[in-house]
Formats: sequence, C-alpha cells, structure tokens
Amino acid sequence: MLLLKNMILLIFITCLSLVNSVYIIPFLPSVLGFATTERIMDYHKSNYFATTFQSGNNIYRYQRMSSHPESCGNQVNNNLKGIAGNNCSLQSSSVGVPATDFNKSKTLRIAVIGDVDSNQGLTTQLEIANRYNVQALILTGDFEYSNGNKVLSDLQSHGFTKENTDIVVGNHDSEQDVKAWLNEKEPFGQVNFAFATDKLALFNIDANTRFDCSSPQFGVLKSQIGLSKALYKFIVIHQPFVTVKSTHPDNGQFNCYDPMFRAAGIDEVLQAHNHNYQRFNINGLMYGVFGTGTHDTGSSMYPLNSNDWNGNNCLKCITGKNGITILDLHFNDKSPKHFVGWFIGMNREILDSFESFFL
Repeated sequence: MLLLKNMILLIFITCLSLVNSVYIIPFLPSVLGFATTERIMDYHKSNYFATTFQSGNNIYRYQRMSSHPESCGNQVNNNLKGIAGNNCSLQSSSVGVPATDFNKSKTLRIAVIGDVDSNQGLTTQLEIANRYNVQALILTGDFEYSNGNKVLSDLQSHGFTKENTDIVVGNHDSEQDVKAWLNEKEPFGQVNFAFATDKLALFNIDANTRFDCSSPQFGVLKSQIGLSKALYKFIVIHQPFVTVKSTHPDNGQFNCYDPMFRAAGIDEVLQAHNHNYQRFNINGLMYGVFGTGTHDTGSSMYPLNSNDWNGNNCLKCITGKNGITILDLHFNDKSPKHFVGWFIGMNREILDSFESFFL
C-alpha cells in the first residue's frame, strides 16, 4: 500500500510540473489525503504556488512557478504577459483584487481584524469592508482599549451587528461585554450566523482563562468542533498559537490544540495580539496573525524579530501597515473546497493575497 501511495505521489508531482497546480488538484486521488495551495510572490513579483499535501503521517510539499489570471490595477504581472491597468475590463474574485460584485450563492465573504480602537482608522477599515460587500466580520480581540462602546457603535453603523459579527475576548477586553455581544453564557465556544446556515462555524477560545488540554474549555471546544457539520470551520483566538518573535510570545498550547484542529477539520486559525500581520502554513493548516487594527500605527506597530516560528517560515509577515483581511469562502459541489484571501491596506492597496484548497 505504501509503495502504491509513493507511485501515485510520483505521478502527481510529474503532472504538477507540466500543468498548473490549480487544475491538477481537483483530480488528486483521495488516497493522498488533504492538500492546500497558497499563492505567493517572489521579489520579481512572479506568482508561485506552494502546495502541501499529506498521506498518513507524511507531509509533502511542492512549489512551482505558474501563470495566473490577470487582475486590474494590482501592479502584479499575474499572467506573465504584462501588468493590467486600473481601467482594464477584467474582474476576478479569485486573484488580484476582490471583486465588489460576486455570486453570494457560491461565495461567503468575511473580514478579519484585531487590536482595533475607536478612531478614524477603524472607520476607514469598516468602509473598506463595506466597499467590498463583506457579509460577516470577525474581531480577533482587543477592541476596548479606550472606548469599547464607541467601537461597537461604529460596527453597527457600518452594518456589522450581532447577527453577522463575532468578537473573541482579548486581554484588554471585558468578558462580560463580549458575552453580552454574543448572547452567550461564556465568551468561548461555537458561534454561528443564521444567514450563513451550515457554510461557516466559528469557534472562539478565551485565552484569558485556563484553556489547556485538561481544562473544561478544551473539552467543550473539542466536542463542539467534532459535532459541527459546517463546511468551513475557523478557530478565533486573541493570543496566538503561532507567531514570529515579536512583542508577545505564543500562548504555549500549540501541541495541545493543533492535533485536535486537524482531526476535526479546522480550516484556519485566526489570531491577533501582536500588532502586525503574519501568515503561516503549518503542515497544511493556515495560522494567521491579524493584529492590524489602528490602536497602533506605522512605526509603533510591533516588530518582527524573526521570520519563523519553531522552524516554520512565515509566508508573509508585515509590520508598520494597518489594514483589514478579506476572505472569500467558496462552496461548489463540483470542485474542492477552497478560500481566497487578501490583506488590504488603508489606501485599498493589496499587501498580501493567498489561496488555499482542501480535498
């Protein structure tokens, strides 16, 4: 059986070297397990696909340069045939820039941001979310630095209410205020939006209290995640499991939670606490730090004192730039589950983009 898997793997890699990885992935035999693909750019602004797939306990990675459909005004030579201007007729919600007009029957658009404050910067970020017709907002903690009530008021004035906004408790937040927003007895556990039906489930972790493997919180989360039938399942936590060396260290519970996340089919882990942007692919599971709210701006944002976490390279790490991250969750019975993301700066510039596939 092992020999058969290795032969299939060899054939897959050979095929991948000949064709675009985006199109080969849907035909990957199920015996190989899961696969994720992320689009990254080198210093020449050429597009690459970094693919990770797993068979049993073995992790395989493959990366190759690949052409990608052109997009308007992103200043990237996506298709290797020249850069398209801002006024071109091309529109795509899969690469380049998120299309403002997208098919809501096949896509759920969410936004993620943490460490926000009651200032004009938050208003700008919410306006960006509105500009791109974001349907749900996730705050990854720390919204009560100065005036939490004003933050909540600003959210609601931009259409982000209890019906479509999740908030996880941060170290600067009141657990009572978060519970009141969530209408829950605890600030941790499963969060669902009625309009999203079974497409998305969020699982909040309260890292301000005990949350190790023997804690009641861990037991509740493990049960809820395991029972969830949602197509997409995201973890939301303030203090990060994975982070480069910065102002705050990791929370020390990776070895406890990561195996559970994988066994239960978690698609991404949304974090904050360090006031910067970080994106990792840890053996096929995306961990991101989205502390890009405007409590701190410019040079006052937190430093990046390394480019890795425990030997895992940060695929994209940015400090000194505020912004908001938008994710398009695609659902189509005829293709693998996948999502697309963009980190968008305060001037609506694309600071990072990525794409992940799951079999």
